[in-house]
Amino acid sequence: MVSKFIKNGSNLLMKTQKTILSAAFVIAFTYGLSAILSLVRSRLLAGFFGTGDELAVFYTADKIPSFVYSLLVVGTISTVFIPVFTNLLKHDKKAAWRTASAMISISVLVFVVLGVLVYIFAPNLIRLLSVWRFDEEQVLLGTRLMRLMISAQLILIISSFVTSLLQSFKYFVLPALAPVVYNLGMIGGILFLTPQFGIFGPAYGVLIGAVLHLLVQLPLLKRIEFKYKFALNLSDKGIREIISLVPPRIFGSALVQVSSIVNNSIAILVSTSSVVVFRFADQLQSFPVNLFGASMALAALPTLSFEADEQDKEKFKKTFLTSFHQMLFLAIPASVILLVLRVPLVRLVFGAANFPWEATVSTAYVLAFFSFSIFAQSSVYLLTRAFFALKDTATPVKVNFFTILLSTGLSLFFINVLGWGVWAVAFSYSIAAILDALVLLLILNKKVGGFDAGKLITPFTKISYSAVLMGISLYAPLKLLDQLVFDTTRTVPLILLTGIAGLAGTVSYLFFTLLFKVEEIELFYRLIRKLNITKKTVVSNIPEAITE
Repeated sequence: MVSKFIKNGSNLLMKTQKTILSAAFVIAFTYGLSAILSLVRSRLLAGFFGTGDELAVFYTADKIPSFVYSLLVVGTISTVFIPVFTNLLKHDKKAAWRTASAMISISVLVFVVLGVLVYIFAPNLIRLLSVWRFDEEQVLLGTRLMRLMISAQLILIISSFVTSLLQSFKYFVLPALAPVVYNLGMIGGILFLTPQFGIFGPAYGVLIGAVLHLLVQLPLLKRIEFKYKFALNLSDKGIREIISLVPPRIFGSALVQVSSIVNNSIAILVSTSSVVVFRFADQLQSFPVNLFGASMALAALPTLSFEADEQDKEKFKKTFLTSFHQMLFLAIPASVILLVLRVPLVRLVFGAANFPWEATVSTAYVLAFFSFSIFAQSSVYLLTRAFFALKDTATPVKVNFFTILLSTGLSLFFINVLGWGVWAVAFSYSIAAILDALVLLLILNKKVGGFDAGKLITPFTKISYSAVLMGISLYAPLKLLDQLVFDTTRTVPLILLTGIAGLAGTVSYLFFTLLFKVEEIELFYRLIRKLNITKKTVVSNIPEAITE
């Protein structure tokens, strides 16, 4: 019995995912688990440090290491490298491996240069990021934290290459588990090292998590027969193609990270504690965005890349629309849930002795304004990957550049001129995200020869109606039980209240989607019926556009 369980579990970890939805299901499940652990991590940080200055310094110091990681990973590996590598793999496996080795070598070299610069200029960077609001003791602390956390990024960059290689062969389970063990490493650092090392405990946890992120994926490298060979061959065909595509994507990735850094700095203008409030709210709203938007986009990219390479526009459009509506089926109700249940959710996740009621209310208020754009943020993930599959990395960057300028301008106006609170940053961000998604969709529509208007709009309308009615079903029991039954100042009653309201909302959403004949609910039902972890799957290098 035990041996059979182990064997079946091993099969699940080592098997490929042949459809976009099944791959997205695997990714979403592990993303969800990782996101839950991330929230646990934040709960522990709130318990140890509250909204104090130490945690604000920690989050500020993390911005530049995250920027460097995003520049190299998001800017090249996850979006540009995969389409090029997948195409090479179909025609010349040896050439694909040469390109992979050269890309790893070049990326590591670039990181070393950037890492040294970060190490040298860390004090000045901390002063700049804090808008010169940190005193010298805080600057020194931030400098030490930044230097420690930048070292972890090298391991994460190498590990991200491993992730991309495995996903190109349609292995999604172990790569998706990597962020899970990363968060476990961070949690371990917080729990066991914080009592001795203070705020450096979480920083050491980042390093531990990075090591685990790499180690969990290594068993599959042997299966795909990858052997790394150091090379800096810029004349390689694959490298030349990647280099031609990278500049706009790196610029786009840099824009996103700069936007995050600017938002952090604008929050500091309100108060130091506002940084923590904003970060916690952002983390909560990122949960469904990553769970549904990022997972669906990541799963769809290999198939979209293949269909774009084959110049099959009709299949490309069908794959995109199916993935788009499956993502909206999950993301839109998530927006409603976070909007209606914002206060109890914040209290459940971050409620602690060092996280007072005032901080709960402030975080929930910021979360409310984030929630309006969850569907749009999720859509941008998929829309951007559709452009990448078409080897158009410039268009998303151009659109994102103007929407980021809009978001930053609105935030500064709302806070410096109108005197609004930190929630104004979330409000501005949501406006920009919705505009970003709308413009990208209009451009993509023109680029692929036009989507069928009915097929595009009708499912969106049905899902939106169902979600609105779900919101009413959520709000009614929430207010009734809060006033008449449960003492929500205590954890257990709060869990019961949130659980009952959430269940009522979920049931109503399923009912209304069935009533309105939303096709996506049937697809998910069919996927659940067909899940069989003991079923053997033959490895194929050619993605299949099957969306069930």
